[in-house]
Amino acid sequence: MKYDIEADWLLLSTCNYTCHYCYRPVEKLRGRIRVAGSIERIAGFFNESGLTWLLHITGGEPLVYPGFVELCQELTRQHFMSLNSNVSLGNIVDFARTVPPARVNFVHCGLHIEQRERRNAVADFIKHVGLLQDCGFRVMVSCVMYPDLFDRFEADFRFFLAGELVLIPKALQGPYRGKLYPDSYTPDQRQAFLSHSLRAEEHLTRLGTKISPPPTIDLFLDRDFVQRARPDYRGRLCNAGHTFVRIRENGDIRRCGPRDVLGNVVDRVFDRRTGPSVCNEFQCPYFCARYVVFA
Repeated sequence: MKYDIEADWLLLSTCNYTCHYCYRPVEKLRGRIRVAGSIERIAGFFNESGLTWLLHITGGEPLVYPGFVELCQELTRQHFMSLNSNVSLGNIVDFARTVPPARVNFVHCGLHIEQRERRNAVADFIKHVGLLQDCGFRVMVSCVMYPDLFDRFEADFRFFLAGELVLIPKALQGPYRGKLYPDSYTPDQRQAFLSHSLRAEEHLTRLGTKISPPPTIDLFLDRDFVQRARPDYRGRLCNAGHTFVRIRENGDIRRCGPRDVLGNVVDRVFDRRTGPSVCNEFQCPYFCARYVVFA
């Protein structure tokens, strides 16, 4: 995939799940969906920017966004995308059958096993992930490792592995029950996370389904975050604003965090940086690791 710039696009904060370990408050997850602009206007900004984009669409839950599949169809005519989703809604079937997999870097499927069991929807998860794979999408399946999950992860891993789905442990990030993670993992939990992550990578390699080269959202970086804490790149040169930006629900384009707004998708304004600039934010570690300038 040859692209000029990657965007971490928070399409909406609303979600049909309310996981107790989610860093977003429940009122945000249950909030009203706000559509910044029409599909034509949003796609028009990217098409008229003179750039080829890789758009990492996340939420909330993107599948609840009105006209989501149509938006993806329009964006992938000229650009690339990746998707972070719980794949719980029926329109994931339309997505799989109508969006060209060659234009999709990956689909990250979050399991959220307790929500699935509460809805009696584990079989639906397996079916939807299988459909994406059958249609040619590169898929990774993750489980957020909140403390209570460690006791059951082994059984869950074996259950899904029987269907050739490999659960990749994902580090819990942010506050949870008065503690900050991943810093608050115990030594035993850190060791267990490392073992589970290495085993997942081995099985993906054996099955031939490990994504290579690694995408920006590289879940195996979580081993480092758990063992040595999240890196802090503030004060370093970074390509954020030039080859990477963040896009918010209202269409605002940010260099990275909220201090530096470069434009707005709906207004069709983008004051792109001409090169690297000094990092002044502590944001998502995956994008930091990809776009920081290593001398």
